[in-house]
Amino acid sequence: MEFASEFLLLFVGVSSLLFYFAWVVPKKISRPPGPPNWPIVGSLFYLSKLPHRSLEELAKKYGPIMYLRLGSLDHIVVSNAEMAMEVLKVHDADFASRPPIIAGKYASFDWSNIGLASYGDHFRLLRKICATQLFTQARLNSFGPGRQEEMAYMVENIAKHSHGGKLVEIRPIFHQLTSNIICHMLFGTRREKSNDLLGNDFDNFFQSNTKMLKIMNKLNISDLIPILKWFDLQGIERSMKHESNQIKKFLSKILKEYRKGNKVHANSTSTDFVEILLSLDEKLDDKSIMGVLTDIIAAGTETSSNTLEWALSELVHHPEIMKKAHEELDRVVGKNRAVVESDLPNLPYLQAIVKETLRLHPAVPMAIPHYNLKDSQISNYKIPAKTNVLVNTWAISRDPKAWKNPLDFNPDRFYNSNISVGGSNYNLLPFGSGRRRCPGLDQAQIVVECGLATILQAFDWFPRPGVKPEDMNMMEATGLTCPIAEALVCGPTFRLYGEK
Repeated sequence: MEFASEFLLLFVGVSSLLFYFAWVVPKKISRPPGPPNWPIVGSLFYLSKLPHRSLEELAKKYGPIMYLRLGSLDHIVVSNAEMAMEVLKVHDADFASRPPIIAGKYASFDWSNIGLASYGDHFRLLRKICATQLFTQARLNSFGPGRQEEMAYMVENIAKHSHGGKLVEIRPIFHQLTSNIICHMLFGTRREKSNDLLGNDFDNFFQSNTKMLKIMNKLNISDLIPILKWFDLQGIERSMKHESNQIKKFLSKILKEYRKGNKVHANSTSTDFVEILLSLDEKLDDKSIMGVLTDIIAAGTETSSNTLEWALSELVHHPEIMKKAHEELDRVVGKNRAVVESDLPNLPYLQAIVKETLRLHPAVPMAIPHYNLKDSQISNYKIPAKTNVLVNTWAISRDPKAWKNPLDFNPDRFYNSNISVGGSNYNLLPFGSGRRRCPGLDQAQIVVECGLATILQAFDWFPRPGVKPEDMNMMEATGLTCPIAEALVCGPTFRLYGEK
C-alpha cells in the first residue's frame, strides 16, 4: 500500500514535470515578454494619451519586442532597428497585411485603398499602379510648375498676414500649401478655385477628409474590444459613416463628370490622377479609385504640413541652426530669385534639417499596424495568426544605442550623409519600409524640402514676444500624426528681394 502511494506520487510528479516542459515552458518562450494583462482591457491601462511614449517606456523594461493584449486583441510591439528589420524585411510578406479596423470600412471604402487594404492581389495591383503610373519621376516632374506656383502663393500669404509686424499662425498656411499641391495632382487645379462644375462642394470635400482624419486620430475602443462594436460608445463609427458618405457623394460626381469628358479644370496642362485612374488597362471599380484618391489626400496633406511645422518650430527653437540654413541659401541661391526644386540637391544642410526633423518627429510615430494572416515568427518568437504588429518608429529613431544624444535636434548628424529615409536604414523609418512603405515618399520629400527652403529664404523667423527660443513648448499632441501640441505662432521678417 505504501509502495502504491509512493508510485502514485512519483507518477503524478513525473507527469506534472512532463506537462510543464511540454506545454507550459514552450508557451512561455514562444511569446515575447510584456506587462500584465487584465480581464477585458488587457494592458490598456499602461497606455497614455501619447501611446508611442508609453510603449517606449515599457520597452525599456520588457525589451525591443514585447507582447501586449490590448482589449481582446494580441499585439506585438517592436522598438529597435533589429526587430523592425525582422518585421519589415526578413518576414515582410508575413506581416504585410492590415487589421480589419473600422476605419478601413469607411475611410478606405471597404478596405479598397493602398493604406488599409489587406495583403493580396488587390493591394499588389494598387502598389503597381502607384509605382508605374502615379508616382513616377516623370509624373512628379510634370506637377513641378504647380508646386512652384503654390510656394509663391505661400510667400505672398505670409507677407500679407505679417504686414505691420503681425504674428502669423503657421499651421493653416502649411495646410493650405500641402492641400493645394495635392489638389493640383488629383484634379488639376487649386483647392481655392471653385467653378460651375463643383462650386462649394470642392472645399466641403476637403473639409470632410480633414474631419475623417481627426476621427481616425482617436483611439477606437471598438477596434480593441470588438464586442463593443454594436454599441459604438464613442460615436466613431457613426461619424466616420457620415463623412464617408459626404466624400463618396463628391467623388461620385467627379467620376461621372470626368467620364463625360468634363475635367475639373479644363485648362490644366498636366494629366491629373483622376484621368490616369480612369484610363488604366487594369480597370478599377469606383470604390478603389475613391480609396486611392482619399488615401493620397490623407497621406499627402496633414503629414507633410505637420513635418513643415515641426521643422520650422525646431529652427525657431534653435536660431543658430536657422542662421546656418540662411547662410547656405544665400550662398547657393542668393536673394535675387526664389529658390526652386532644382536647387535642392545643392542644399545639403537644408536636407539634413529635414532628415533630422523626420527622425525626431516622424509623421506617424506609431506606424499603421501590420497584421499576419497566418502563424509567423519574429526572432525566436512564434506569432499567432491575426496579431497586430506595431512598429514604434518614434522609439526607434530615439534609440540611444543607435543615435548619439538622440533627444538633441542636430542636423549635423546628417550633413553630407548617405543615410536615407527611404526604408533601407532601419534606425530611421519615417515612411516605413518593405511592401508597406509609403508610395508617395518622393513627392513628400520634394514638398517638405522645397517648402522649408522657400520660407527660410524669404523670411527670418522669431518666437512670439515674451517667449525665449529655449522656452518653447516642443511636446507633441495626441493622435495618429502627432502635430506639435502648441501650434506655432511667430513673427516673420521679410528678407528676400530686399524690403517688402
